[in-house]
Amino acid sequence: MEFKTIKTIKGMFFGFAFVMCGSANAIVITTDNDANNLGSALLGGGVTVISTTLNGQNAGAAVSSGTFTNVDNTYGIGAGIVLSTGDVRDYASGANTVINKSTDYGTNATAAQELLLDPITGGAFDHYDVTQFDVVFDVDAATESIFFNAVFGSDEFPEFVGSDYIDAFGIYLNGINIASFDSWPVNVDHSDMGMLAGTELDGILDPTNGTGDPIMLFEGMVTPGSKNNVLTFIIADSSDGVYDSTVYLSGLGNFPPRGGQPGGGVVNVPEPASFALLGIGLLGMVGMQRRRKNNFI
Repeated sequence: MEFKTIKTIKGMFFGFAFVMCGSANAIVITTDNDANNLGSALLGGGVTVISTTLNGQNAGAAVSSGTFTNVDNTYGIGAGIVLSTGDVRDYASGANTVINKSTDYGTNATAAQELLLDPITGGAFDHYDVTQFDVVFDVDAATESIFFNAVFGSDEFPEFVGSDYIDAFGIYLNGINIASFDSWPVNVDHSDMGMLAGTELDGILDPTNGTGDPIMLFEGMVTPGSKNNVLTFIIADSSDGVYDSTVYLSGLGNFPPRGGQPGGGVVNVPEPASFALLGIGLLGMVGMQRRRKNNFI
């Protein structure tokens, strides 16, 4: 009770500081929970998508996934898809007028999702309102790496930095997380999180420290000519289901999309066959005991 009350009162100061007019009709979001549509919107070129799967959230008109266009270049990221722990409609361009924007779907992460989320949130927290998007793809004989751009933000910032509310985003390529920046996972505790106007998000992970667009460029190595590579995008709330986090993704392909600061380094990724063996091991752990929820309300 005390923690969330503090956020509401303290956050009013930051909310007033954030009220700036964004460019009209810049990031325009269309809700979409069709995995095939998301795959088409994310694709830049040079890879062949075999299948897509979405495990997202919806309640009434609220949907945790969608596509976006960005005519006026908010955050500098090209058109693509948006994934959130809340309602993606809340994260188009505009002024930040609500300091605790939240859609609590009331859903727990699965045991398999917990195994992906624990390494990027730094502890055995329970996770909620997960949106997970999986892409299975082939590459040609000339492709050694895939690339894409990402912009991550959260309404947990700045009040809950250093707490148990470590909302996070991960990108697993054949079982290895390639979403890191300066050797740290992409989450609300990252030292490059900062206030940046443009949308309803209170904090954005800005790898330029205010000197450019807050775009992260991620790269993952693949085996030339390999088939059935698995790419998993996952975002979640930690310790409770309130105060949203959101990520914008663009330009999946075998060449770097527009701009972005390289993050994560070049990561050697297991062959798809090795990933299948890893998956068997993970499934063997699905029956693990659920962790106790932190009861901060």
